[in-house]
Amino acid sequence: MTMKKSMFALPAVLALAAGSLLADPVPVLTVQQVDAKDTAAYVAMIAKINTLVKARAGIERYRHVWEGDFAGDSSHAVFVVSTYPSAADIYRIDDKLKNYPEMDVLLEQLKDTRHLGASELYKAVRNDGVYEGGAVFNTSVAVTDEDAYLKALDELKAIFDANGFKDSKISLYREIAGRTSATHLVVISLPSQARVAELLDAISDKALLKDWYVTAAKVRTSLANGTYHEITK
Repeated sequence: MTMKKSMFALPAVLALAAGSLLADPVPVLTVQQVDAKDTAAYVAMIAKINTLVKARAGIERYRHVWEGDFAGDSSHAVFVVSTYPSAADIYRIDDKLKNYPEMDVLLEQLKDTRHLGASELYKAVRNDGVYEGGAVFNTSVAVTDEDAYLKALDELKAIFDANGFKDSKISLYREIAGRTSATHLVVISLPSQARVAELLDAISDKALLKDWYVTAAKVRTSLANGTYHEITK
């Protein structure tokens, strides 16, 4: 697989690991772009790493692997996502995993199976979470009034609830490092790729979101979008 463009410069995959680290309702999230020689083998290796992390640090499913579906240049690309209570905790957890021979062996093996690309750091400002093993429809946006846009997302959720999508989860992430043209990422999570497709069918009806688009356009510009699904084992 050739290296894809950064998931946040283009349509992004964002997977907030449900039940992963922490009770903080507005966690920090990292996304690492990966060019894997063999996606299935790479996912299997991440599963082994997650087992070791749980044994040493007590964290369930530390790394989550996602793949692009209809996502422009990020289609079929692979991304690894992790959540933390804060940016500082990224390094605190790394420290816990030092001097860990079993982990060192796996990380050495990883060097031959993948190439690391861009990495971004996000802070949740609205966090509904995502479905484990689910799918997402993401939109990269440039926001001029975050508070007003959060209210608009509340309205969007109400529209979804009234039109057959009460199972939708909407999150908003502010980019705090690695920023390109977008300031935020909107993540709409559903239990499956099929449900995401059904949502896309619904919102393709311009009448459904006509008034909402007018309101949202006052405080944000939509830059790119895409669909993704989780492939973590």
